[in-house]
Amino acid sequence: MKIAITQRIDFIENRNEFRDSIDQALIKLIISIGYSPLLIPNSLIQDVDTDILEKWLIEHKPEGILISGGNDIGQYPLRDNTEEYLYHWAVKMNLPVLGICRGMQIIGLIHGSILKKVNGHVSARHTVLNLSNNKESTKNSYHSFSLSDCPKDFQVTYISNDGEIEAIKHNKKSIFGIMWHPERENIFLKEDINFIKSIYG
Repeated sequence: MKIAITQRIDFIENRNEFRDSIDQALIKLIISIGYSPLLIPNSLIQDVDTDILEKWLIEHKPEGILISGGNDIGQYPLRDNTEEYLYHWAVKMNLPVLGICRGMQIIGLIHGSILKKVNGHVSARHTVLNLSNNKESTKNSYHSFSLSDCPKDFQVTYISNDGEIEAIKHNKKSIFGIMWHPERENIFLKEDINFIKSIYG
């Protein structure tokens, strides 16, 4: 199964280069589960021209979409536009979608939520509550912003011990968002692996 993965943008000042990049740990996680990662270049979309990106998607035929973390929304409009287009294309094609951290924020914004600044969620671990079974677990955290409310057509599935939204899922479609990073655990957690498998099959 091919999972198309979005990439962060890094500006290398001394070379005057904008580079797409991805955490190698995320690729290792996807491969360890048995999927084939397919990295999406941000440069396929330029201004309002989406034809090149659409042709690329049709040619490569991803079976699932993963909107990765990294970069604040608004930092690089090229990435914002790529991920917004990709999300709408995935919905049209009825493909499963997982948004990690920034990826969940993108999904939330598309569905009408807004971001708010939060404290104590960068390079931290905290307790989250699974609202479906009232079980607590500990998750990593690397974000300065959270969704202010639950997006339209979604439900909140996890909240942090300080009341922030930590995970969401669509009411009808296979679309999920989480604020923690499964790839940043020293050893990938079985709980996270099973969760990702449940999304992509």
